[in-house]
Amino acid sequence: MSQLRLATYHAGLQINEVFVDEPVVIGRRDPRKGDPPPVALHRTAKETRLVVADSRQKEMSRRWIEVSPIEWFSFQLTNLHAHCPVVIADAEDILPGQTRRFDDEAVIELGGRLTLRIEAVDASGLGSASYRSLESVPLVPGAQSYVEHTVAIGQFAQTEGQEVNKLLQLALQVVQESVGSNAFFQKCASAAAEMVDLDRTVVLLRGETADQDQLPVESELEGGWLQVAQHTRGDNLLGGHRGPISTTLLKRVSETCLTVIHQPKAGLAERANPAGDDDRLAPSLQSVQCAVASPILNADHQVIGVIYGDRTICAAGSFSSGISDMEATLIEILAGALAGGLARRNQERIRNSLAEFFSPKVADQLVSDPQLMEAKEIDVTALFCDIRKFSSVTEKLGPRKAIEWINDVMTELSQCVIDSDGVLVNYMGDEVFAMWGAPGDQQDHARRAIECAKRMLGAIEQLRGRWGSVLPQKFGAGIGINTGPALVGNVGSRQKFQYGPLGNTVNLSSRLQSATKQLGVACLAGESTVRAAGCTEQCRRLAKLSVVGIEHCIDVYEITLQADDQWQQLKREYEQALDDFEHRRLADSAARIESLVADYPQDAPSRDLQRRVRDEVDQPSRDFSGVLELTQK
Repeated sequence: MSQLRLATYHAGLQINEVFVDEPVVIGRRDPRKGDPPPVALHRTAKETRLVVADSRQKEMSRRWIEVSPIEWFSFQLTNLHAHCPVVIADAEDILPGQTRRFDDEAVIELGGRLTLRIEAVDASGLGSASYRSLESVPLVPGAQSYVEHTVAIGQFAQTEGQEVNKLLQLALQVVQESVGSNAFFQKCASAAAEMVDLDRTVVLLRGETADQDQLPVESELEGGWLQVAQHTRGDNLLGGHRGPISTTLLKRVSETCLTVIHQPKAGLAERANPAGDDDRLAPSLQSVQCAVASPILNADHQVIGVIYGDRTICAAGSFSSGISDMEATLIEILAGALAGGLARRNQERIRNSLAEFFSPKVADQLVSDPQLMEAKEIDVTALFCDIRKFSSVTEKLGPRKAIEWINDVMTELSQCVIDSDGVLVNYMGDEVFAMWGAPGDQQDHARRAIECAKRMLGAIEQLRGRWGSVLPQKFGAGIGINTGPALVGNVGSRQKFQYGPLGNTVNLSSRLQSATKQLGVACLAGESTVRAAGCTEQCRRLAKLSVVGIEHCIDVYEITLQADDQWQQLKREYEQALDDFEHRRLADSAARIESLVADYPQDAPSRDLQRRVRDEVDQPSRDFSGVLELTQK
C-alpha cells in the first residue's frame, strides 16, 4: 500500500504538506471540538482529520470528504456531505454519498483560491509513480534574490567536488546576462543541456508573452505553449525518433508553480501493472528516461514559461541515475534568469511607451505599480495651452521652417509639463493638453499646474527671442487651467493608447483657454485651482464667468508671470472696481475703473470692465447679475 501526500495551495503557492498512510477526513474547523486552525492535521482516537477551512466557511461541513489509500498508488474519495458535491479539477464532481477511485492524483477545489492536491507516493514520500517536485520556491522577478539557490548548490558542491563549482559558474554567467536579444533564449537552452547533460532542452513561453516580446516561434504545443528555443544532441533514441514534449509535465508545473522531475522508479511499472503493459506512462514519455521542467514566473507568481529538458532511452535501453535535485536547481536558476530578463524587457517596453506621456519620475512609478493606470474618478487639474498667431507665423515661415518652429515651441512647452511631473495627454494641432493629479497621488496638483503655466509663459518669451530674426511679429500663448473631478484612464482606443481625463473639469479648462482671447490675458485659472494652490494673493480675479456648455458660472483669475508691486496695485484697484460693479455700486465702480484705465491703458481686462460699467450705466439691465457671458467656445 502506498502513502498519500496531501498538499494545500493558495493561488498556486503551496502552504502546507502532510503524508499519511491511513484514511483521512477532510473538512472545516470546529473550535468547540478542539480542532486546530487551518491548515493542520489532527489525530484523535477515533479518526485523523485534515482541517482545510475556517469555521466561517459554511458551505463545507466538518466531515466533508474522506480519502483512503488503496493498493498500488491509488486511493479513493468519498463525499460525506449531505447536499453539496465535491468539485474535482478536470473531472466530474463527486456527488453526496458517492465514492470514486483515483490513480496517482486528484485536485480538489476548496473554494476561493484554495486547492488540495492528493497524490499517491512511494514509501519514502519523495514522489508519485513518476514525478517529484523540488521544495524550493522558483525565482520571482523583484521578489527574491539568487542567494538562496546559490547557497543550496554550494551545499551540494561540498560533497560533489570541483565539477559542481564549474556548473555553478556556468549557471551564474547566464544569470548575469541580460535578455538583450532573442539569442539569449537559445543560450539558456544550450547552457541547460551542457550543465545537466540533457539530450533535449526547450524554452517554452505562453502565447501572450511570446507575442508581446515579438519572439520568433519555432513550433506551437497544446495548451497555448510556444517553443522559442531548442537545443538537441544526437539521435540516441530507440528507432531514432524523438517523442513530443510531455504536456502532463507542463501541466504539473503550471498547477504547482514548482520545478518538477519525471523519473519512473525501478520496478514500479511492473508492480503497478502485473500484466506488463505500460499504459500508466504518458505516450509523450514512452521514450524518455527522465525529464525536468522549471517554471518561468512573472512578478504575480504566474507561470509565463518553462525550461524543459529530458534524457532519452538509448538503443540498448540502459538507464542512468536520473536527474538529481542539484541539477534541477541549476535549471531553476536558469528559469529565474529568464524570468528576470523578461521582466526587465517588459519594464523597458512599458517605460518607453510611457515616456511619450509622463515624466521619468511618474513613468518609474507606473512601471513599479501598473495598477495606478486603472480607470478611476479623481480630482485632477487640467491645462490647455494654445499657440497664438499660429496661422500667420506658419504662412510667413513656409512649410520646412514652420515645422522646425512648431517642433521647437512644442518641445519647450512639453518640457515645462515634464519638469512639473505632469502628464502630456495630447497634442491637438497647435495646442498642448496636460494633466496633474493622476496616475500617481499628487496632493499639490493645482500648484504644479500653475507653476507649469508660469514656466510656459517664460518659455514663450525665450522662444520669441530665439526666433526674433525670422519672426518680427510676436507670437504668444493662451493657457486655461481648471481643477475638479474627472474620469481618468485610457481615453484613446485599443489601437492607440491615450491616458487622460474626461468630464466638465476638462471642458471648462478648454473654455478658459479660449476665454483668454476675449479677456486679453495670457493665462486664466478657475477659482477651484487658485484656492487649491493657495495663491489668491498672487492672482487677479477678473470676472464671474459663464461659458458655453457649462451650467454654473465661476470666478476666473489671471495668472501672471511676475506679480511685482505695480501689478499688485493694479490687482487691488481692479478687484475693488469689479466688486463694486457686481454689487451694482456703479458710480463707485465707474470712478475706479476710469482712473485705472488712465493709469494702465494697456491692461485689456480694465478696458473690458470699463465697457461693461458704461453699458450698464447707459442701459440698465432688468435682471442684472454682473456675470460675464462668453458666446463662443
